[in-house]
Amino acid sequence: MKYRYLLKDKEKMKVLTRVIAHLMGDGGVSKKYFAYYNKDDFLLENYKKDLINLFGNLHIITREVNSGTKLIQNQDKEILNFLKSLVGDFRSFALRFPVFLKDICLKKEFLSVIYDDEGTVALRIFKKTNEIKRNLTIASKSKKFMEDIKKILEKDFKIKCNKIGFSIRKFPNNKEFVTWNLSITGKENFLKFRDKINFNGPIKRKKLDLMINTYIRK
Repeated sequence: MKYRYLLKDKEKMKVLTRVIAHLMGDGGVSKKYFAYYNKDDFLLENYKKDLINLFGNLHIITREVNSGTKLIQNQDKEILNFLKSLVGDFRSFALRFPVFLKDICLKKEFLSVIYDDEGTVALRIFKKTNEIKRNLTIASKSKKFMEDIKKILEKDFKIKCNKIGFSIRKFPNNKEFVTWNLSITGKENFLKFRDKINFNGPIKRKKLDLMINTYIRK
C-alpha cells in the first residue's frame, strides 16, 4: 500500500495519529470520502496542516455546513483505504483505541486530540451549598472505546478515572440513544492530565488551568 512507509517514520506517525484521532472524534469516514467537522478554527487549521504534512498537496474541500460548523473533506481513494487499514471501523458505536498505537508518545498524541474533540471541562457551583464540582469528561457511543481509554489513562499515565457511566436519550419513535461517559475528578488527576497529556486547543487548555486554579491553596 502506497502510504505504509509513514508507519516507519516517528514524526510522521505523530501526525498520522492526530489525523486518525480527529476522524474518530468529530470526523466521518465513508466509502467515498473522509471529513473532519468542527467550529474551532484552530483545530480545523491544525487538521488541514497535518493532512498536507502527511499526504502532500491534496484537493481539499472546505465549507461551512451548518450554524458555524465547518468541514474539511478529501476523496482520495488510496488515502481512504490506508486509513481504513489502520482503523477497522470508524463508526461511532464501534470505535476502539487503535491497536497500532503502542508507543506512549503516540498514545499521548491520540488522547490530546480525542479530548479536544470529545472532552468537556466542567466547573459548576451548587448555589444551595456553594460547593464546587469539577469534572474532566469524555463521551462516546462506544462503551468499548471508553474502556480502552480508561485502561490507558490508568495504566500508562497513572491517572485515576471514575466508573464509566451512561445517559439515555429517548425519541418519540421509542428509539433510545445511549452515550457512555468517562470522567476524571480530583486535583491530582487534573494536574497529571495537564502535565502528561493536555489539550491542543487553547480554549480547553485555558478552561483546565482555570479549573485547577479554583482549588484553594492551604
